[in-house]
Amino acid sequence: MNKLSKLILATLLASTTAVAQPSTPGPTAPSADNPREVDLAVGQKPTLTVEEMISQAKEYQQGMGQVLKRIQAVQETARKQKDIIKLNCVQDKLVQTKVNVSIADQAMTSLQENVARSDEGGRAHEFTRLTIINQKVTVLGAEAENCVGEDLSFVGATRIDVDIDPNIPSDDPTQPGIPTTDITRPAAASTYQ
Repeated sequence: MNKLSKLILATLLASTTAVAQPSTPGPTAPSADNPREVDLAVGQKPTLTVEEMISQAKEYQQGMGQVLKRIQAVQETARKQKDIIKLNCVQDKLVQTKVNVSIADQAMTSLQENVARSDEGGRAHEFTRLTIINQKVTVLGAEAENCVGEDLSFVGATRIDVDIDPNIPSDDPTQPGIPTTDITRPAAASTYQ
């Protein structure tokens, strides 16, 4: 074997040996040696009990039902305004909301089945689905309100009260006053009369 073949063979063996070495996991928390190392693992365990999960999921469903009713009321408002653009926008949000509520109902059924089977992973998955769907429906409700120019936080017409400080002069400094005519004769410009 010539030198080039031996060198290629040695490099190949060294590289496969280095690749085949098992990787050692790094520290999971910042250490005194390297404070920049951080644990990037995502915790998969839910912090809620089974009863809390079911209760929260039912609250999500009730909230989604209320949003659905509100979108239907907004749809009627758009219909009464006879604005086809607003109506189409609201109908699009309504269809998406109905689909998401249907998916939420399926997720709720699956959540209850997983609770009955004591399937912790499945239960956490379905609860996460319900949480995400609830967020989507909430956003769709806000978007439907925006379609007709309403806001979810609208509580009534705006009222402005103005208090005027009595120490402020009543005249407007931005408006010049009426010029007065000076009727006095100016001094003579020359001594000739």
